[in-house]
Amino acid sequence: MNAAWVRDSLRGALIVRLVTAFALIGLVAGSIAYKFGERYANLAYDRSLSDDVVTLAGQVEMSSGQVQVNLPPAARIWLLANEGERVLYRVVDLRDGRQIDGNADLGPVPINRPPQGSTRFRDATIEGTEFRIGAVVRVLDPDDVPVLAEVGETLGRRQRVAQQTLAGSLLLFGLMIAVAVALVWTSIDRALTPLGELEAEAAKRSGSNLTALEPALAPREVRGLILAINRMMKRVSDSIEAQSRFIANAAHQLRTPIAGLRLQAQLAQDELSTAATRSRLVEIDRSAARAAHVIDQLLTLSKSEAGSIPANFGPVDLAEVAAQVIHRHLPAAEGRDVDLGYSGPPGPVPVFGNETLLAELASNLVDNALRYGRRSGVVTVRIAHSERGVVLEVIDDGPGLGALAPATVFNRFQRGDVAADSGAGLGLAIVKEIAERHSASVTCESPPGAGFRVTVEFPAAASPRAAAASAAAPADSA
Repeated sequence: MNAAWVRDSLRGALIVRLVTAFALIGLVAGSIAYKFGERYANLAYDRSLSDDVVTLAGQVEMSSGQVQVNLPPAARIWLLANEGERVLYRVVDLRDGRQIDGNADLGPVPINRPPQGSTRFRDATIEGTEFRIGAVVRVLDPDDVPVLAEVGETLGRRQRVAQQTLAGSLLLFGLMIAVAVALVWTSIDRALTPLGELEAEAAKRSGSNLTALEPALAPREVRGLILAINRMMKRVSDSIEAQSRFIANAAHQLRTPIAGLRLQAQLAQDELSTAATRSRLVEIDRSAARAAHVIDQLLTLSKSEAGSIPANFGPVDLAEVAAQVIHRHLPAAEGRDVDLGYSGPPGPVPVFGNETLLAELASNLVDNALRYGRRSGVVTVRIAHSERGVVLEVIDDGPGLGALAPATVFNRFQRGDVAADSGAGLGLAIVKEIAERHSASVTCESPPGAGFRVTVEFPAAASPRAAAASAAAPADSA
């Protein structure tokens, strides 16, 4: 049998294990059957041997004070005719141990004589051959003379019965193995037919068809595998769809600043004065900065979705992160004459997460507030403790959402009612992605005339396991 077929084939593995199990059971059962056959053969032939020795004892009598065996030739022939087995007998006068009659020496007279009228059996080896010997004691009248009659026969018939019992048992188990192998072979064929249908269906699909396979077509034991494959295909489909959206959105968002760059470059070529050329170069630099900002945000969003940002989570001081982000945005705030400030408890405010991602989250919130808030307004970064953990809020006193619904502000490329060059609409989408990776909830509100507030609520740093498990799941799935 091909070892590779046995190792790689479900049918081969099951058949080999089945045959091995039946073989072991057959060996054990054969041994037991042989022992039982030997036992019952001994019982049957011992009964026959007992009849012979009783018959022999019945032919012993007293005549003129002497023990004599009146065994006619016909009876002697009958006694010794035993289906090819060698039969030995003797009659012994127990008064002096003298052998009265017999055709062989059956060894010393047993010390433990059987009770009168009952047959006792023993095994003996005579001239290198094993014999089964039956003995009976008879007391002859009128002088109460005890005599011992013994008949012994070889064990051939008994062994043949035991061997035939063993052969029958092995034949039975051989037939059982053949029937079981045939049933397993056909049963596996029937069980694997639905899998063949699923294989054919999957083979006919194109590379873009990642719809779920039907688990009901497969046996119950395989449905878990089919469901796992379906979940994997769903993740692959979502990843492909996200990549497609990313490419389409990137192309769409980069088209405007690139077109602006080309336009300003063409206009600069037509300008004659140095001041006008410098003005065009300023516009080119501004458009290039916007294009770079869009590219950075697109890459951050893509990495967050794909899980390629390292998930080396640990305790992070959110207050320190907020301070660094505020310091980095002070020049932009001064440029818009915005009062950018911080409100929070003294000392560290620990959360469980990734410092780089948390800095990106806070930076996008502050950048969003500066872009869409009111000139000469106020932007506040606030940190506070809550029942669940820690709350980070960024509040501005700008125009708010305007016509936008709160449920849509976290969609990608969603912008408020402001100038088209103020942003790409990716900031809050990135905030939502990073918050989800930290098991945090993110909400927003814009009361009429009260500006705009984004709230991110983090789990407490004292229970990092749940946050770490939730955060590691997207990275593992990618």
